[in-house]
Amino acid sequence: MKTEIANKKQFIISAAAELFKDKGYKATSIRDLAAKVGLEPSSIYSHIRSKEDLLSDICMTCADRFTAGMNDIYFMDISPRKKLKALIDLHLSIAYDIPASATVFNDEWKFLQEPVMGQFIEARKDYEKKFKKILSEGRKEGKFEFVNTEIVFNIIIKMISWSYSATNKYPKEELESELTTFILKSLNN
Repeated sequence: MKTEIANKKQFIISAAAELFKDKGYKATSIRDLAAKVGLEPSSIYSHIRSKEDLLSDICMTCADRFTAGMNDIYFMDISPRKKLKALIDLHLSIAYDIPASATVFNDEWKFLQEPVMGQFIEARKDYEKKFKKILSEGRKEGKFEFVNTEIVFNIIIKMISWSYSATNKYPKEELESELTTFILKSLNN
């Protein structure tokens, strides 16, 4: 019985991610969600507490995956170039595993409420700090050539986050190959 309830809740979270991706968090109502999952609006509350909780679940699940992936990669004893390649793979793996959630994570996080907003921002800052450190280490070792870490980081993140909307257009291998090749060649010394 618990498995059935957990599966129903996961089904509702996935449906909410699709709606938030397609309509936006603010424009999606509980009535929309209930219709999508085949429940009466009043019945949906036996599975979830609120629309805000759904957004929190979606965003923090992605944040946890990015944090765990970054920590694994960051502490590996490999070159900054290989770490950057692994980070691109991390982003694309999440985007292809849970495309709607990755898009919501990227676009709708600004609607999170406290205390989740604070936790989300702290996780994001830590992720960005480690990403920038990998870039800086590559530059210091002479493997990457650029002047401003902040600018390069933002360019790379924008390219990677664009890929979230391209998961239904290209096979993962093709998108990963093109994105990785382009980013690494642009940083070549």
